Amino acid sequence: MGRRALVLVVALLLAAIAAFAIFQYLSGVRDEVLEGQQAISVFRAVGDIGEGTAGDLILSQTNRFKDSTEEQEDLPGGAITTPEELNAVLRGKVAAGPITDNQVLISSQWVQITVDIIPLADIIPSGKQAITISTDAIRGVNGFVEPGDRINVIVTLEVQFDPTLIPGTIPGLQPETPTGEEPKEAVRITRFVLQGLNVLAVGTDIRPEAGEETPVVVSTTIPGQEGQAAPQVPQTVFTIEVTPEQAERLVFTFENGSTWLTLVPEDFVEVDTKGITIDTLFESDLVEDIFGQ
Repeated sequence: MGRRALVLVVALLLAAIAAFAIFQYLSGVRDEVLEGQQAISVFRAVGDIGEGTAGDLILSQTNRFKDSTEEQEDLPGGAITTPEELNAVLRGKVAAGPITDNQVLISSQWVQITVDIIPLADIIPSGKQAITISTDAIRGVNGFVEPGDRINVIVTLEVQFDPTLIPGTIPGLQPETPTGEEPKEAVRITRFVLQGLNVLAVGTDIRPEAGEETPVVVSTTIPGQEGQAAPQVPQTVFTIEVTPEQAERLVFTFENGSTWLTLVPEDFVEVDTKGITIDTLFESDLVEDIFGQ
């Protein structure tokens, strides 16, 4: 065989090897792509599932979840893929956080209850009652109030009175009123209405017993948004320990006025205040300041 023929044979052999290697590489890439696109069986929530919902309840209501599929490459970590796994994960557990409609169910969404649940009624002292109030985030100290804290309640409302009944009023200077009607004046006042109230619970978190450890807050991530912190919404629903009279005053306050809360320390001592009106707001004679010469 001549040298030229030998070179040709070697070139053909190398070309064949290169073609085979390229074929193997492309086949591997295709397999990876196909593997990523492989449909995996999963379960999705039907409707929203609230935080603390019992997994046993979800398992007993088959209309709360549905069979579905998800591509392998989009599958969230810990996704539940079989009925046996679904039963094992949810049985005896509760939802660690809210689960939205059509969200893939994953194992980290469900946590085991490891402590005894104490009814709220069991921690209310004798002679006291529990009442729940709510404010917006600003008026409710922006979520810094926790179970076991103490708060004060401030109200702004309009008070109507009969000026003729106030000692020192001068006859003839009272406002004119139609015959048969009592003369009325009104003043807008802001004042503490209740002070040092014990907070039994914030949202659904109950005040811990003496010596009990503070519960650990469980957080989860939304599939597809791993690494992103879930938005924190200030808790502004408070269950307060009150006497029957304080309960009445609280209800009247929230029904008739604009209410703010303040957070106070454990050693807080109630302070006697006179309240603030437009006449005392600037600690001066407002009329004289505005119209005086």
